[in-house]
Amino acid sequence: MSEYLYILFDEPKKNLIIGTTSNLLMHMHEIKNKTNDIYKNEYETNKLAYYEKFDELSQVIIRENELKNLSKESIITLIKEDNPQWNDLHDTILKIWNTSAKLHDKKQITQKGDNIWKPLH
Repeated sequence: MSEYLYILFDEPKKNLIIGTTSNLLMHMHEIKNKTNDIYKNEYETNKLAYYEKFDELSQVIIRENELKNLSKESIITLIKEDNPQWNDLHDTILKIWNTSAKLHDKKQITQKGDNIWKPLH
């Protein structure tokens, strides 16, 4: 199971939030859609600026603590190394997930009829 560290922002170089999750795509969906009171904040900090993937929960916790002990300028430098335009990376992770899941491959969609599974046309 993968673990993710992420940094959210509202406007470049302004408000930043560092957090962790085991499901980055679902977590971002919840943040974007404010489906949980935890994700509602006064700054609308809901754009994904940066993320890292880890294999172990202990690794992501260590990294989260490292980043939370850095200055804001150091975190901004880290973000700018991978995301100099401060793009919202939510669309990027969504595309990666859609590609790997092959959600739009019509051959993968099936229906049950007469106790036989067959492709939809």
